[in-house]
Amino acid sequence: MTKNFYYIIFYGKRTLYNYVEKGYLDIINLDLPRKVRYKKRKRNNKDTPKKDTKIRINRTYEDFKDYVKNYNDNNFNINIVEMDTVEGVKGESLLLTLLWRQANFMLAFKIENKEPDSVNAFFSYLKEILGYEKFHELFPIILTDNGIEFSKPDEIEFNGYHVYKTRLFYCDPGHSEQKGKIEVNHEYIRRFIPKGNTFEAYNQEDINLMLNHINSVKRDSLNGDNPYTLMKDFLTREIILKNKLFKYKNKR
Repeated sequence: MTKNFYYIIFYGKRTLYNYVEKGYLDIINLDLPRKVRYKKRKRNNKDTPKKDTKIRINRTYEDFKDYVKNYNDNNFNINIVEMDTVEGVKGESLLLTLLWRQANFMLAFKIENKEPDSVNAFFSYLKEILGYEKFHELFPIILTDNGIEFSKPDEIEFNGYHVYKTRLFYCDPGHSEQKGKIEVNHEYIRRFIPKGNTFEAYNQEDINLMLNHINSVKRDSLNGDNPYTLMKDFLTREIILKNKLFKYKNKR
């Protein structure tokens, strides 16, 4: 036993305790006073999808700043759109939110789940109704976080073979303030649908009416103007929101 004991000590106490547990040695758990303190580790058997970190290559926040600076240095104005999602009840439908920085104008679209295919299906639909050129005009740059729902950027960026691609960039992990305008605007959504309430009770028309109301609020940060007025001449007819108030529905 002595020979085996010293051989195991070389590998550590945890190995010794495991060997005792399996009956490989002539001692029992009671001979090990610290045995009761060790709890078996729980193994996570869930198939948690791993994020592909390669998608951040040339899409980091530093890359974003360099890209925008290049436009500013050449006296070009370019639209920057912040993108995020807002959850109601976990596992149910959620809102994909898009905000144009220069006007603080926000849109929200109901998607089925927090999967990249749901996000990309929406963008495919948007490109279909707008056309690649108009889509690129509206979405030349998108800044978002590192959520799994945004983990297939190539499909979002692709605008056909004859139109410049949209550039998608990611904030630094844990730094949502880098897209702070959309984070603040989410507070308006929570005034209508408080956190923890389901989105299942609302259709896209309800969401449009809510966003129309939000975008019609005059802001000091816009010199007393509202986002809708600043943005309406730039939007196509397909995504201009009707001038109606959002009606709050009963909680689930």
